[in-house]
Amino acid sequence: MADLKSYEVEECRASFEVYDSTGEGKIDAFYLASLLRALDVCVTEDTAQKNGATKKLGEKMLTFEDFLPIYSAVKKGKDVGLIEDLLEGLKVYDKNENGTMMGAELAHVLMSLGEKLDDPQIDEIFTACCPPEDEDGYIKYETLLKNILAGPHPESK
Repeated sequence: MADLKSYEVEECRASFEVYDSTGEGKIDAFYLASLLRALDVCVTEDTAQKNGATKKLGEKMLTFEDFLPIYSAVKKGKDVGLIEDLLEGLKVYDKNENGTMMGAELAHVLMSLGEKLDDPQIDEIFTACCPPEDEDGYIKYETLLKNILAGPHPESK
């Protein structure tokens, strides 16, 4: 690919080979979002599916040659917000205008806006990234966002 540098192609190849479980030079399209994230490309499930990911294992296989244009296109995409954009959006819920919001309200926002999360995913995010609530149940949302964006986070044991 003319728009990718040789070291980027090699990074892609190394990561692709990790997901090539059969050694046949193909990956299951089910793992496309995970592969892109492994290459530090923030991608939603919706974006991954628009670019060829599948919801079930075994529906479609991708070769490395299939993957490179997907990687290139998604990497250039503007489908990712900056922390400033996310902070601005959460200020709507900051009733005290002090950089905090109710923990329960934050959980509700995460479950209902954008790519919706479920209770176990919310619990995982709060466990891995959330600063402690104060005595009134408020959380510093900027700290939470910085922790999330600093990932990857170890899986709960």
